Amino acid sequence: MNTEKVIGFICGVGVALLLVWAVLKRSNTDGSTHTEYDERQKVIRGIGFKYGFYTLITYLFLLMLAEIAELKLPVSTSVIYFTGIVISGLVLSGYTIMHDAYWGLNNNIQFYTRFLMSIGVLNLIFGFAEMFRHQMIVGGILQDNFINFEAGILLAGIGVMLLIRSRQNRREEDGE
Repeated sequence: MNTEKVIGFICGVGVALLLVWAVLKRSNTDGSTHTEYDERQKVIRGIGFKYGFYTLITYLFLLMLAEIAELKLPVSTSVIYFTGIVISGLVLSGYTIMHDAYWGLNNNIQFYTRFLMSIGVLNLIFGFAEMFRHQMIVGGILQDNFINFEAGILLAGIGVMLLIRSRQNRREEDGE
């Protein structure tokens, strides 16, 4: 990796951390950056983290087997690693969403949902733009810019799960 890429990556991470801090300040109804969970949610979130962890370990084990078998995947290393994060993140989010432990007691749910969906759509737009510019696959190798597309899939997946769960909750409240 060249110096410009490293500097760009570090700057991007720094901006992302500042953005996360600003969003956390805005996303909680009490103005704190810490989300409050009740005891039931903490237990469910722990189980969700465990499933996400086991998913990531399984994914890494499969990658290790591919390396032992000397399979050369036509994908950049960054995409391979980020795919594991996306898959385990979807498992964690899916479990906590479907068990009503995704939102904290002090979260501004509408703000969070709009923010996640906006970032997801933005990443999908950038991903499709790279695909249409024919920059996603170069020399038969899936490039790093696919990560935008994957991030969009992650956030859109979380958004879809949130919509499904919200619809289920409404049906339960209506007594259907």
